[in-house]
Amino acid sequence: MYKKMGTLVITGALAISLAGCSDTEETAKKVSNDTKTEQTTEKKEEKKKFKVGETIKLGNHKLTVTNVEKSPGGEFDKPKEGHEFLIANVTIENGGEEEIHYNAHDFSLQNSEGNIVDPTLTMINQDTQLNFGKLAQNGKITGTIAFESKQGDPKLQLIFKPISLSEEEVRVNLQ
Repeated sequence: MYKKMGTLVITGALAISLAGCSDTEETAKKVSNDTKTEQTTEKKEEKKKFKVGETIKLGNHKLTVTNVEKSPGGEFDKPKEGHEFLIANVTIENGGEEEIHYNAHDFSLQNSEGNIVDPTLTMINQDTQLNFGKLAQNGKITGTIAFESKQGDPKLQLIFKPISLSEEEVRVNLQ
């Protein structure tokens, strides 16, 4: 009886030890895979800077910044002193099979000082303003997004980061 009990205890301890080794090995593999993913992501980020006129594919989104205009504002709608409105004309296409969402707040603007700002509500582009909605397969929409920036800022970048692809973004140099 004691022999059987001793054998069971030893077998149980051995099984637990082996299970523990298995978990440790798996954890080590996961850390290793995460490191490779981080390195791959860093390489991809280097290639995510584009210029006006290029069509960019991000997930099922295809984005083209067709042109950028600057405006001093209108009679009732003026930027702060020393600033101007920057109006980006963008086209978004659905290159996938499922609906995609679009929103002006998927965009932001980074200036030469590293300040990142959200779109500005202004009447300057009210007739062409990109709002929010969905695009069906092969759907396409064109609209404008306004930002306020310092006059003559030499290093403006439009950042496109769709909420549905929260970890991915592309940057378009606006010079």
